[in-house]
Amino acid sequence: MRLSLLSLIPFGIAALAGACLVAAAEQAAQQAVEVTVELRTGDTWKPVPSQTVFHANDDIRFRLRSQIPGYLYVLNHESGGDQSWLYPRPEQQNPNRIEVNKTYLVPDSKGSFIVGGEPGFDITYWMITPEQMSVAGSADRPGKSVKPNTLLPRCRDELLKARGVCEDPQAGPHTLSDSPDLPPLFAAPGGLVSRDLKFQSNRPSVRILTPEPQSGSIIYALWIAHN
Repeated sequence: MRLSLLSLIPFGIAALAGACLVAAAEQAAQQAVEVTVELRTGDTWKPVPSQTVFHANDDIRFRLRSQIPGYLYVLNHESGGDQSWLYPRPEQQNPNRIEVNKTYLVPDSKGSFIVGGEPGFDITYWMITPEQMSVAGSADRPGKSVKPNTLLPRCRDELLKARGVCEDPQAGPHTLSDSPDLPPLFAAPGGLVSRDLKFQSNRPSVRILTPEPQSGSIIYALWIAHN
């Protein structure tokens, strides 16, 4: 049987529509967390790629928007080994509850994060969890100094370097595993989701996608490179 081109068109449209519906359903099932790194330039804040290699004394902060409600915890493991809470901060008055599709600043609307210490990578641990967790007594010193990160950042290629831009592909989002180096709070039971997360670099922001509607805790890391 021979089919004319005109008779094939409806089947092609139907197939395309079906594929679009499947893609839309998959996208609807996923939930996303969007994080943007911002660098202070004078009196303004400028979004920059998460793989940027920062300089000592650069002033940065994070802008977060989530489709997942819960309680937000952000811990910074400095390249030299010290740890400190970025969110919630000890002096923070507002609760660390985040709502869907609202924008939040980390450390907060009045604070920022001064890059410093030994050249290398700071590892910021991020968790959104449905249950509020206590950080009492550990907000200033969440744990003893752990081993330093001796890995040094390198610019990705000469072209970017020639333009005055330095980016290291090892910086940015990372999944986590249940290793001894994972801070105790972030190893708490209750639905640890890390390996199944997907990352999209919608420059300059990073999108963290869950494979399905999430009911447990979302845990990941952002590596901040600096020299």
